[in-house]
Amino acid sequence: MILAIWPVWLFIVSVISGGYFYVEATKAGMKRKNWALGGLILGPMLFPLFNIHRFILVKQAIGRENIWLNA
Repeated sequence: MILAIWPVWLFIVSVISGGYFYVEATKAGMKRKNWALGGLILGPMLFPLFNIHRFILVKQAIGRENIWLNA
């Protein structure tokens, strides 16, 4: 019985991931629709790529010489 409902869980996780990436991309000033679509397709596997892309955009915005992390 439990094995028969895995497509439902996969759909739920995909929708939640798409919504999460849409909101986070909006907060970070990135393209919302692209990240939401990626979240719907790839789900939580997109999280490392999203964080790296956000980090790169922040570094481009503030420059390489500035220190923005507190030790």
